[in-house]
Amino acid sequence: MDYGEILKKAWKIVWKHKILWLFGLLASCGTLSTMHSGGGGGGSAAGSSGQANFLHGYGSGTPLLSVVHDGHFQELFQNIAEVPDVLWVAVAGIAVIVLITFALILSILFLFLGTLGTVGVIKGTCMADEADPSAKPLSFGTIFKATKPFYWKVFLLDIGYRVGGAIFFLLFFLPMILLMVSTCGLGLILVIPIFWLVRQMMIFTTIAIVEEKLPVFEAIERAWQLIAAHLGQVLLMFLILAIGQFIVGLVFALPLLSLPLIPALISLIVTGGEITVAGLVISVILFLLFIPLVIVLSAILQAYVLASWTLTYRRLAQEEELAPQILSQSGEESAASD
Repeated sequence: MDYGEILKKAWKIVWKHKILWLFGLLASCGTLSTMHSGGGGGGSAAGSSGQANFLHGYGSGTPLLSVVHDGHFQELFQNIAEVPDVLWVAVAGIAVIVLITFALILSILFLFLGTLGTVGVIKGTCMADEADPSAKPLSFGTIFKATKPFYWKVFLLDIGYRVGGAIFFLLFFLPMILLMVSTCGLGLILVIPIFWLVRQMMIFTTIAIVEEKLPVFEAIERAWQLIAAHLGQVLLMFLILAIGQFIVGLVFALPLLSLPLIPALISLIVTGGEITVAGLVISVILFLLFIPLVIVLSAILQAYVLASWTLTYRRLAQEEELAPQILSQSGEESAASD
């Protein structure tokens, strides 16, 4: 298997058919939403810190707590203390129910979108790999229409994967912790290959459903056959993609995270250890502006990785088709008699 050809072809496909970026974004929407919420939280915390510093240095330079009368705080705390405990319990219960419901709805939505994105990248890569190099870029409608026969199979596979993972976690969480503790962490060496194999089986099973139009259980069997027969090649491709993702993440993440901090650092140096409102606001604005760029880069990277695995699957399947078949002895005798 030519690894260089696969990696180059995957990049050419992703770069030419830029609609795969959108499907890559959908495939990684769960991760991106977590990152976005983390960035927003950091911005609000920074903004509140800047406001406190601003109020601290405003006017006569007295702290914020000295500006607000102590009587107001005492009255507020007294009103809070007079609220019945039953009401607090009810409010907390309602808040928990609302949060759980919102999390479930969001998880289901991400599952639908993630399945569409994964199937879209795989099917789009297969179509682009088979198309003429001079053909026009694929459109969203073309890929979306081609994903319809496979969507629900992959969706059910993803649900089964998640449910199975949850059951496995509940059943083996305590034994795994005991294994880690009793072996001083060396037991992790035994667990990592299992998790890798399960994840790789999930990827190849999904590709088998889309590429070879197989039912779910036949696709699982087909994925196992390919991985077992070409374990070294699959493992090497995994290492190449993992190291590549790590390097790309460092190259893009470090500048994107450090550049928004420069105004705040300059403010610290100029003011002798105090952050001004202007420097803090500029840092927050730059950080928020960089979030869309990080999302786009993450979508491209996700599409590229899925495209690379799709081409890897196709090349391994082609190798098996081109491999010479060994005839059985009975077959040779019958051919000789003819």
